[in-house]
Amino acid sequence: MPTKLTNYTSEIDQYLQAFDKKNPNPSLSQQEEQKKHNLIRLLRDTAPNEKQEAATRIWKDF
Repeated sequence: MPTKLTNYTSEIDQYLQAFDKKNPNPSLSQQEEQKKHNLIRLLRDTAPNEKQEAATRIWKDF
C-alpha cells in the first residue's frame, strides 16, 4: 500500500497561501463570492429539510 504524503503542498496552494497573506482583507466582490459558495456548500452538505430552509434564504433579498 502506498504511503500517503501528509506534508506536501502543491505549487498552486503555495501561491494561494502567499496571496492570502499579502491580501488579508477580501474585496466586496470576494466577500460576496465567499457568501455564495458558503451557501452552496451548506445546501450540498445538509439534510433535505435543512436544505429547504437554506434555499429560502437565497431568495429573501429579491
